[in-house]
Amino acid sequence: MQLTRPVRVALVPLVMLAIACGDPLGTKATYADSLNSYAVYGLTNAPAAVPTALSFLGGLSRASSTFAFDVAFDIDASGRVIVYPVRALAGALAGTLKRVGLQSVPGSFSLITAVPVSGYDTLHTQVVTPGMVLAVELRDGTSCFSSLKSQLLYAKLVVDSVSASNRIWIRTVVDPNCGYRGVVPDSIPTI
Repeated sequence: MQLTRPVRVALVPLVMLAIACGDPLGTKATYADSLNSYAVYGLTNAPAAVPTALSFLGGLSRASSTFAFDVAFDIDASGRVIVYPVRALAGALAGTLKRVGLQSVPGSFSLITAVPVSGYDTLHTQVVTPGMVLAVELRDGTSCFSSLKSQLLYAKLVVDSVSASNRIWIRTVVDPNCGYRGVVPDSIPTI
């Protein structure tokens, strides 16, 4: 079926408007990325009441059988930090509503402005040394349940230092906009 000339003429401005406005069905980023600094303890030999885990949207927590965290931390015998995505500790128990993927990315924390779209490992730990950056992909059924753009949130994490007293200092930048991968502090992402 061939469209008549008046119909084609009427469609041209609509197509141009859709292209100019970007994805007409996608959501626009409205929240600025946040930079946070934390001190956590390694799981092994941690005192009972100290934080050993992190929820990227909720802050510090303790790794427990509720699995109400995104990543947990430990320190190996060589002083390297082990980062556990929740499923590495919880198995399939945390696999339905929450999935956290990690991958090491090259570059310095401050220069990484966007994280990769794929390549995340949701099942295995990541061993990092101070200065190494991890890209983070989060799927949490309570955060992006109504988004048309994506069901994923993204972040980056760096270990700044590790002390002999089992303490780990980290920084994160979290993009709270569903489907956006920009990780520049205090900015609203465009990608």
